[in-house]
Amino acid sequence: MKKYLAALSATALIGIAPYALAAPSTDLTVIGTITPNACTPTLSGGGVVDHKTISSKDLNQDKVTNLPDKTLKLSVSCDSAIAFRLKPIDNRIGSGTGSNMFGLGYINGNQKLGSVDVLITYPMADGVLVQPLESQNNGDTWFRSMYMAPASITAFASTGGPDTPIAIKDLVTDLQILTQIARADSLDLTNDVALDGSITLEVAYP
Repeated sequence: MKKYLAALSATALIGIAPYALAAPSTDLTVIGTITPNACTPTLSGGGVVDHKTISSKDLNQDKVTNLPDKTLKLSVSCDSAIAFRLKPIDNRIGSGTGSNMFGLGYINGNQKLGSVDVLITYPMADGVLVQPLESQNNGDTWFRSMYMAPASITAFASTGGPDTPIAIKDLVTDLQILTQIARADSLDLTNDVALDGSITLEVAYP
């Protein structure tokens, strides 16, 4: 009888051991918030900055050529006040010739045509001047900046308050568009070349 019990116990331990070794696990959690709020962005002039026709003879051969500054009006209207973010998406990513600037596309698939800077000037939130903020880590930290940049997000703070986004219902601001063409001696300009900058401004919610 004792020998039988010993054999039974050994068999039970061998059968349980593989399941005990597989016990460690990890969880995947899906979270988020559905908000009844909605914000609608609009740009003056249909969001188009048109530099018309530029003669290649007017471009600098050995340095970038700065085109005339242009200004668009950006409005963001929300159903109620919310600390929204503006997320610029460079649709010509990688083609910018300047550091942390938006691209103008390519010539012949590999020559970077130039870059675009976007500056936020005179932002008014619900009739009060506010401070533009930039975050390069998706909102974990913020710093004061007038620039929009690829891979960054923008929000707004009180001018005399901490550098943290505030809730806004209606935002109106100028966007100053600074366009520069790469040095002409790096470009094939034997044919007409179209400036091909494209930036999507997306409203995101915290």
